[in-house]
Amino acid sequence: MRVALVDSLEKLYPDSDVSQVPTVAALDVPRGGTVAAQVLLNDLPPGEAVSFSIGLYDRVVEGAKWFRLIDVPVEANTGLSVFIEKPGEPNPYVARRAPFRVYDAMEPVRSPVPAGAATMALCMELPITAKHRPGQRRYSIKIRCGGRQAQLLLTVTVHKALVPPTGKDSLPYTNWFSLVLMAQRHDLPIWSPAHWRMIGHYAKLMAHARQNTFCIPWGDIFTRTRQGLVLNRPRLRRIVKVFTAAGLYWIEGGHVAHRTGRQWTATTFDISLDGPRATSVEGNADLAKACKQLMEEIDRNGWRGRWIQHVTDEPTAENAADYRILVGMVRKYMPGLPILDATMDTTLAGAVDIWCPQCQEYQKHRELFKAQRALGDRVWFYTCCAPGGPWLNRLLDQELLRPALFGWAAALFDLDGFLHWGLNHYKPGQDPFQKSVVEHGNNNLLPAGDTHIVYPGKGRPYSSLRLEAQREGFEDYQLLMQLKARRAKLTQGIIAKAIRGFDNYTKDVPVFRAAQKALWTALDAARSSERV
Repeated sequence: MRVALVDSLEKLYPDSDVSQVPTVAALDVPRGGTVAAQVLLNDLPPGEAVSFSIGLYDRVVEGAKWFRLIDVPVEANTGLSVFIEKPGEPNPYVARRAPFRVYDAMEPVRSPVPAGAATMALCMELPITAKHRPGQRRYSIKIRCGGRQAQLLLTVTVHKALVPPTGKDSLPYTNWFSLVLMAQRHDLPIWSPAHWRMIGHYAKLMAHARQNTFCIPWGDIFTRTRQGLVLNRPRLRRIVKVFTAAGLYWIEGGHVAHRTGRQWTATTFDISLDGPRATSVEGNADLAKACKQLMEEIDRNGWRGRWIQHVTDEPTAENAADYRILVGMVRKYMPGLPILDATMDTTLAGAVDIWCPQCQEYQKHRELFKAQRALGDRVWFYTCCAPGGPWLNRLLDQELLRPALFGWAAALFDLDGFLHWGLNHYKPGQDPFQKSVVEHGNNNLLPAGDTHIVYPGKGRPYSSLRLEAQREGFEDYQLLMQLKARRAKLTQGIIAKAIRGFDNYTKDVPVFRAAQKALWTALDAARSSERV
């Protein structure tokens, strides 16, 4: 048996070799953060039990969480701009050439577990609370298998810097999810008590990952009848209750319309759930009735200050005229609610309150978006099947540093939130443990990992290394903004150590860790000086 410690932001594969990595490591962590490390094991006798523990001063540490990492496939590499690579256009910016398998899914386990193969990877997470005393401590991780034992040493420096909890005041962050798939992928009757418990598990995982915003699609709360759309008021209230109890705050009203015929090139929109043309007389009546019911519930439950409303996904210049009319209708029937849509077309100025461009489009048109912010708008950013190439994204063939840098990019550009469409949007017939690249229509294929960042595990959702990396970066965002409020120039210098643009950043994990340490050390000093 050969064993080694690996940084939680380094990618591991089933063919990773211990000989290139150490058995001793040092980490820095703020209070409110998480000590995380991967353990790579080679030369295991298959089927033999592997036991593990973490101790501090010869005492087993309570609260440590252990995960067995599950490898998933990458059948094709991400393209230079969107979807997967085109023939003759290789993407030189990927972490590894496809096809390959990579560890990503995180199955919660308790010691011991059987070795399923000669190589195994584990992940350990140890939350550091606000009550932990700043200072250095040395942990020992013990691994046993087949009569052999190995000890790994982890020196952790806890800083005074404190990550605030997720909620109303943290960076707005949403992953769109499917409640229906939460039932189907766990073999549960939809809307049964077991399904609602499962929704609660997903909500808690989202909150753990610092997601504080949740979208409620109209298909989950409205039914189309001969009399029009009818709101399922109890279901709406229960959805909000479950996610609020888990710690999420902001509510996204689902899209009221979609492209006519669901054709990307359509210049008009239809009301959701197979409704009439949105800007027709019939569409106006349909929308008015639905919005009236929704606003009654919003006001009855005191949600007005929490509610953000979508109109339709990714409007463009080609359908801008119909979109502007539709937005006006929504504002009439849902007055005072901010409009958020994933759009990057600046010709839509005045139509939305919260812009959400893809990161490469934001950077390309940064001055135009800054002008909209000066007028009072907010600007989020999003990624999906694009961008590829060197741009930040969270796909399976990219470095784990990329999602970790989302929070740093938000601090660099003073962005107001992040959106991704795929928490658990597995396609029909897709087992995410065995299939990552899937069809998307019009002969397009979604890149590996775009459809999901969690996995349908045994009895509950499994997190992923990508989700945990993004969580860590969003924790850093909160601390970067704390320091920026005190010493803006110093903060910009620290950010520049890690990232200068969405396509210009370090791929060296030690360099990133040094930037984090500089951040936490600067905050420690700031806190100390404020007490003098």
